Amino acid sequence: METKIIPELQTLLEKVEKVYGRPIKTSKDFYILSALIEHDCGEVLSSATLKRLWGYVSLQTTPRRSTLDTLSKFVGYKDFGDFRTSIYGKADDTSGFFDATYLATEDIPAGAILRIGWEPDRLLRLKKVEDSSFEVVENHNSKLREGDRFQVSCFIKGLPLIISVITRGDKLLPSFIAGKSKGISLLCVEN
Repeated sequence: METKIIPELQTLLEKVEKVYGRPIKTSKDFYILSALIEHDCGEVLSSATLKRLWGYVSLQTTPRRSTLDTLSKFVGYKDFGDFRTSIYGKADDTSGFFDATYLATEDIPAGAILRIGWEPDRLLRLKKVEDSSFEVVENHNSKLREGDRFQVSCFIKGLPLIISVITRGDKLLPSFIAGKSKGISLLCVEN
């Protein structure tokens, strides 16, 4: 039997542990969890099934949909589909066309200053250095600092700005996202 990978499974197991109140690591934990699930959901998931899900035993199998539904109920959802919707949104929301104000970096002349802002009260002034490279010249309430450099191909008003490579001096920083919840709200080139 081929094992099917279920990307949301790890997130579901983490939520189960949160409801349980601690990491599930011992045989006793699996027996107690099994009893709690039966008490709270009225459905039986054996400790052996739970051990397989957590990798406590080496036998790897694809969990049944009914098992995923029961775990989802245990953490407060109607079923596994409802749990997945809480992660991704509605199935028809995964892609689509949009109309937005955007600024391609190739349209910004070298040396120009760009202002971008996002909630709550974040503001950056960026100087276009070359090609698609920018340097932070002013920072207001952002984790980016003056002198930080990054590359980006375009800025889109209303969508988050994702910067995958940022340098601070000779140090490479982790990726950064600006306007994660509501996107960039200010986007203009200064005269």
